[in-house]
Amino acid sequence: MKEYVTAAERCSAEKVIEKSRFIANLAPAESVEQAAEFVAQCRKRYYDATHNCYAYVVDGKMKYSDDGEPQGTAGMPILECIKNNGLDRVCVVVTRYFGGVKLGAGGLVRAYSGSCAEVLKSCRRIKMSDCTKLSLSVDYSLLSAVRRAASPHCREISVQYGDKVLLVFLFPTASLNTITDIVTETTAGKAVFEGQERLLCPYEPL
Repeated sequence: MKEYVTAAERCSAEKVIEKSRFIANLAPAESVEQAAEFVAQCRKRYYDATHNCYAYVVDGKMKYSDDGEPQGTAGMPILECIKNNGLDRVCVVVTRYFGGVKLGAGGLVRAYSGSCAEVLKSCRRIKMSDCTKLSLSVDYSLLSAVRRAASPHCREISVQYGDKVLLVFLFPTASLNTITDIVTETTAGKAVFEGQERLLCPYEPL
């Protein structure tokens, strides 16, 4: 599984440059369809803006738009800013309300890339890591020992009490053998591994 860094939630930033108002909005986007929907939402919200320029990166798929600004002065700088920050599965829309002063090509590039940089700086980032959810059942008498031994290496995300205790642990996939060895040793082989699921999840803080 390919790990990546993305934004944890939607965020925005605003700045005024030479009387023009630039509003940058960012949203996580798990698909091209989600990115397109976010662009449409921004265009509807800022329907009276002079330009709604955007770029997105979604698992290797990239798209940008200058939305009427001179070619290469808006969408591409936004896209390059996203890529230079190492982010994936995000969409950034920079809205401009023209203030009467022309910025020139260089000024526009700096304005759009700078607006994108501002919104990226304001957003909390998360790393989507290659993780495994492991389900196992143990006798009640072994529960405390298993928790104590496993807790430094994983997160316990659920527990169910029945004839036995069903635990679900979450951890980086690279630790799978370590976790199973710890549980097996702690329970003298009495733990029953019920199943496992591999997924991408925000396990490690940035």
